[in-house]
Amino acid sequence: MWTQDNLGHSLKTAAQRLLAWYRREFFSLFSPGTIAWLTDRGDRRLILKAGERDLSCVDARGAPLWRLSGDEVASASLEGALGRRGLTRNAVRVGLEIETRAFFVRRFDIPNAAVANLPKLLIADIERKTPFRVADVLYGHTIARLPTTPDKSRVSLWILRRDIVAETVERAGLAVSDIAFIRPCGEGDEEPPVIRLAATQGTSHRLRNIALGLFMATAIFTATGVGVTLWRQDALIAELDAKIQDMSARAARVRQVVDRASSESRLLAVLRSARRNGPQFGDLWEEVARILPDSAYVTDLRLSETQTNERAVDIIGFASSAVGLPALFDHSPLFSDAALTAPITPDPREKREGFSLQAKLEQQKPAGGR
Repeated sequence: MWTQDNLGHSLKTAAQRLLAWYRREFFSLFSPGTIAWLTDRGDRRLILKAGERDLSCVDARGAPLWRLSGDEVASASLEGALGRRGLTRNAVRVGLEIETRAFFVRRFDIPNAAVANLPKLLIADIERKTPFRVADVLYGHTIARLPTTPDKSRVSLWILRRDIVAETVERAGLAVSDIAFIRPCGEGDEEPPVIRLAATQGTSHRLRNIALGLFMATAIFTATGVGVTLWRQDALIAELDAKIQDMSARAARVRQVVDRASSESRLLAVLRSARRNGPQFGDLWEEVARILPDSAYVTDLRLSETQTNERAVDIIGFASSAVGLPALFDHSPLFSDAALTAPITPDPREKREGFSLQAKLEQQKPAGGR
């Protein structure tokens, strides 16, 4: 039955088999030398301890891998002994471990502002405060901030005589030029420095440098492509924004035209409705001229709305006899409820009677109504 443990173990086994197959197929594409270069992490170190003739190969964590006897090195050479193990001289670094009691240690305080000039200060301190000459010693240092004085730092200068180093490495069949670094070993209150020596044999990293150059070129081209793509996207976005703004302005103008046309259409509809539902002012004027006798004339004609949906015409004028005018307007199909709105007043200059009359307009029935 499938359980969680069985499933996990099966997936792990399948992943391991897939990884092993991928590594095998990938490494089959390269020559053995290239495979060795690809799989070499550069963390092999040969450690020679003072008083011994054998060298111990350790990894980056200090775990021992194998030993190289001094007799084997003395019988041939360091390059030959490493070659028999499938390694080149440039693939390992040789280090020397010496007891801390072989070092001359000086400690002094300096201002933090003088840290930039520390290499010169170390040389001056060796020449002035020790019995050694700089050419006769190897030295390293550590530096740490003083907790009690934040603006100062404590410098520990570790000095080792060159003749001690030469005697130790010659006993193992090596030369001082083979040593890449020296480190103190033993118990102590502080972490000792690692004294690094200048390498006498240059390591060829041509293929690795070419690979790094290709990688950097790829990264630069990739970054350039990404930058150009982003720039083109920004330019395209800016162009689209400009087009959108232009189209928005055009849409606003079209909207204004549409609103104006809609308003005019509504006004025209109202006018048509008003024309369809009632007489126009010109029709009223024509009807008033027809009703009034020849001896009467109008000085003022107004159209007003007395109530909601009720309109009336107000007429002011003169007539030979104004008493019978309301009856004439009542007989008209356009007027009703005609009446004088003010007393009749004779006018001696006009020799007629002045009148003020109001007549309501008849509401026309819609087309098809009864």
